[in-house]
Amino acid sequence: MNFAQLYGTCCRTMTPPSGPGVALNWLRLSGHGFRWIRIARVGSPAQPHPHPAAQRLLCTKTTIGFRQQMDHTIPPKEFKWTPGNLINENFKLGDQGHVCVVLNRQIQVPAHVVKLLWKNAAVRCAVDGGSNHWRDFVVGQAMSKMSKASSPLEPLDVITGDFDSISEDTVDFFKTTPKVHTPDQDATDFTKAIAVLQPVMAQRKIRDVVVFHDTSGRLDQVMANLNTLYKSQKDNCNVFLLSGDSVTWLLRPGKHTIQVPVDLVTSQRWCSLMPVGSSAHNVTTTGLKWNLYHAQMEFGGMVSTSNTYATEFVQVETDANLIWSMGAYDFEEKVRQTAKS
Repeated sequence: MNFAQLYGTCCRTMTPPSGPGVALNWLRLSGHGFRWIRIARVGSPAQPHPHPAAQRLLCTKTTIGFRQQMDHTIPPKEFKWTPGNLINENFKLGDQGHVCVVLNRQIQVPAHVVKLLWKNAAVRCAVDGGSNHWRDFVVGQAMSKMSKASSPLEPLDVITGDFDSISEDTVDFFKTTPKVHTPDQDATDFTKAIAVLQPVMAQRKIRDVVVFHDTSGRLDQVMANLNTLYKSQKDNCNVFLLSGDSVTWLLRPGKHTIQVPVDLVTSQRWCSLMPVGSSAHNVTTTGLKWNLYHAQMEFGGMVSTSNTYATEFVQVETDANLIWSMGAYDFEEKVRQTAKS
């Protein structure tokens, strides 16, 4: 069986030369066979809209709930973040490790960081054309004088996507890697990759996904990646976008404690809070140079950009989703040095 037959589509097939057994073994890791990949299809019946009165009631209850939470009538849900694990000597998130995902963008993160995050990952995935960039990285490292003494990179576990960007040379290069075809056009390949990975993550109790992300890309692609952060929260997973100079993730409603690496505090690196998609009506922060106190944040109103740190521990209490982004050491300087060498 090839992947086009499996998903009932007329798109071009992608059968690994090693046979379908390789992909079958990957899918069985979840313990649910093929049933665990649930991709919505074009033409799905729309859900009926609730009666306007029901909408007003829901809105009222939600607003009261937020107000009670922020007034501590209802204790806010608490989250703790240690982004230093991504950008210092640990390079590992969670007791069970993390998932590494390569998107269809140039890898801007310094090579030594990529290799250590990749080495410590529990699952490694490339998304469609991202496999082209990963092949270039693997070949480049194999030819590098500095990498000859080091051990080879761990192999990819799976390649996902609609396969409209992966080259034939890359297909041949990763011929033994399982490939999961996700042809649905209602979601991005990145979003579908999270859906494919989520059952395996749930089985292995992995919550963190590290994504090699390019912030210099087109605005629509950047916004699509941010949208995936919002979509992935329902799967109880944390997605970190790691670029050449920043780490970005989603802060859900609740109280967040972010332990900032001391180097970032002393060098006064930048950080930002952005209410992407909807307003936040009650945001309070401590530990920043310019703090917020029960502030309303929205585009067209107030946002917090180019902020920095007063202490090592930053707390953010919010009644709505916020995008947190922070400068990460001197990644961009290392990228420039690599380009010159």
